[in-house]
Amino acid sequence: MTPEMQVDTARDTRRRVVNVLSTAVPIGGYAIGIAFLVEGFASGLWPFPGGDVVDFYARAGDALRSGASVYFPGFLYGPPWAVAFGAVSWLGPAAIHAIILALDAVALWTIAGGNLRRLGYILWFPLIPFEIAAGQLNLLIAAAIVAAQRGTTWPLAAMSIAKVWPAVALRPRDWRRFLVAIAVISLVSLPWPQLWPQWVAALIDTSGHPLGPVVPVPFIARAGVAVVLLVFQRPWTRALAAAIISPGLYWGQLVILVAPFSLWLARREVSEAPGQ
Repeated sequence: MTPEMQVDTARDTRRRVVNVLSTAVPIGGYAIGIAFLVEGFASGLWPFPGGDVVDFYARAGDALRSGASVYFPGFLYGPPWAVAFGAVSWLGPAAIHAIILALDAVALWTIAGGNLRRLGYILWFPLIPFEIAAGQLNLLIAAAIVAAQRGTTWPLAAMSIAKVWPAVALRPRDWRRFLVAIAVISLVSLPWPQLWPQWVAALIDTSGHPLGPVVPVPFIARAGVAVVLLVFQRPWTRALAAAIISPGLYWGQLVILVAPFSLWLARREVSEAPGQ
C-alpha cells in the first residue's frame, strides 16, 4: 500500500468513527433523558405536580383571583405572569404542570433549532430532567434566548418580564420590537396596577436574601465576565452573558447554559455579524 493510500485509509477510518459517534452520542442523550424522566416520575422520586407548581404558580394564581397578596416569599414573576397563573390556577396544579411540560417540549425543540441530532446532544445535560420534573420555567428562558438570536423577540420579552435578566441576551438592533412586545404583554395586567410596585419591592428584597442555595460566585465577578462576553456580540456570547448574570444564580438556573451551548453548535447557522 502506497503512502497516499495509507493516508486515504486513515482519513476514511476517522470519518467513519466520527459518523458513528455523531449518531451514537445523540441517541445516548435521548436514552438518558427519557430514562431519568420515566424512572423519576414512576418511582415517585419526582412528585407530580412539581413543588414549584404547587408552592408558587398555583398559589399565586389563586391569590390573584381571591384578592390576596400575590408577592409572597418565593414568587418573583412579573405581574403578567401572575395574571397568566390566575387564568389557569382554577384547573389545579396538575393542569398547570401539564401545560409547562408541553411548553418544555416546545422549548427544547426551539433550543435545538429543530435539529434532532443537536437535541440529543442537549439532552445529555443532567439538569434537564430535574428542570422538567420541578415544573420550573428555566427551559422557557433558554428557548427565548435562542429564539431572540434568530430574530424572534417576543418570547424574550415575556421571559424578561418574568425574570428581568434574560433581557441581557437581546440583540441591540431589536430593542424597539422588544419594548413593543413588553408593552403589549403588560396590557394583561392593567386591571391590577398595584402588582407592579409590589413586584419591584419583592425583587429588591430578595436580591439580598436568596431563597435557596446559589452558585458560590459573587455577582460582581459574574457581571464582569458578562460584560466582556457582550463586547463580542455573538449569539452564543450574549446567551452565556444572560445565563450567568442573574443576581441570585440558583443551581437549577444553570440549565440555561444549554442556550449558549446550542448556539455555539449552530454558530454557522445563526448570523454572527458584528454590530447585531
